Amino acid sequence: MKKIALVWVWADLSVSLGKFYGSFNNILNVLGCYRNEMLAVHLVKTYCLASVLYGCEVWSITAYTLKRLSVAWNNVFRKIFNACWRESPRSLQFYCNCLPISYLIDQRRLLFWKKMITSDNVLLRALAKFCHGQIYAIGSKYNIVHPLLSSTYDVKRRIFAVFSNTVV
Repeated sequence: MKKIALVWVWADLSVSLGKFYGSFNNILNVLGCYRNEMLAVHLVKTYCLASVLYGCEVWSITAYTLKRLSVAWNNVFRKIFNACWRESPRSLQFYCNCLPISYLIDQRRLLFWKKMITSDNVLLRALAKFCHGQIYAIGSKYNIVHPLLSSTYDVKRRIFAVFSNTVV
């Protein structure tokens, strides 16, 4: 019986982070100094975050890379809401119904593998079965007993609930 080796992509996000900051600065420039904060957050989530997290479902990232992503995402909230760099942006993220970057990556991974396991494609389902351990490890962080059987709404709700418990 042959073993199937899964290939995780080591992500170098230097170029993506540069584009993230460039897009973010363009959004702030267009909105001007009297901007609507919630509109700015929405635009950043739509245009900047999607581009920097593209493919994160299969990344194998180092703690350093995750920290760089977190710093970029946290700086967005500090800049939009004119907060001090020493202040935690968690309360701002909670107010805006946004998750920290590590939670977002975990959420996207769970939903990606959930789609794969329920796919009509036999190969995708077989591949997803080999990753059960990792999927359930991520799910256990958020008290999701069966992440592949839970609804998308339930996964998102549980992840946000765990995040909201960390906000002071």
